[in-house]
Amino acid sequence: MAIRSMDLAGRPVGGEARLQQSLQTIHVPPYNAEWAARYEEGNNDKAAAAERAKTFKVCERTFPQLMEAPWMFQTAVLPEETLIVFENGQVRHIYTDGRAHPEGDELWPTQLGDSIGHWEGATLVVDTVGRVAGPLGPRAWFSVLSERAHFTERLRRIHPDELEDQLTIEDPETLARPWQMTLRFKQLVDMKRMIPTNCTENDRNPVVDGELKITVPR
Repeated sequence: MAIRSMDLAGRPVGGEARLQQSLQTIHVPPYNAEWAARYEEGNNDKAAAAERAKTFKVCERTFPQLMEAPWMFQTAVLPEETLIVFENGQVRHIYTDGRAHPEGDELWPTQLGDSIGHWEGATLVVDTVGRVAGPLGPRAWFSVLSERAHFTERLRRIHPDELEDQLTIEDPETLARPWQMTLRFKQLVDMKRMIPTNCTENDRNPVVDGELKITVPR
């Protein structure tokens, strides 16, 4: 499954304006009073946003914003796990063999968190914990979640060529109520293969005056 209707820049047709309208993870989170104030303060600090952008790699995302990134992905359903393999090299491992999340010091926070799941008929129910604390990503530098954030997804095919992801985010530290969104993906039938992206070097995207630039390769 993958997002369709991309132009050559890898963005939905319509450019940045269309992208801003369609992305749900850049909406204002349903914060509690303390974190709503932090969010407002951060959004008014342009210098802080520029500093966060300097350390960002264009070809990487944290969960759940990875699910809204303009990357193609493939799914592989195995007896013990379901894989979501993205063209930028990131992989979500959703273990469905009955194992539990690691506990205590065994649970290491990562960009994508630790995911386990089970099947309810044709719906894959995914439970994710252990996401690193911090911002969701580009365009949402001050949408911060804590390490206590808990994610529940219900993934199902709603049409032969369309996948739906009903996502609920709960975070007792930052959110006043559950944050819910529905993501949908269209199957690409005209793609022969995915071309891997090398994220080791990213010197083509310098940050100048707080804006991400693209330089022409030499």
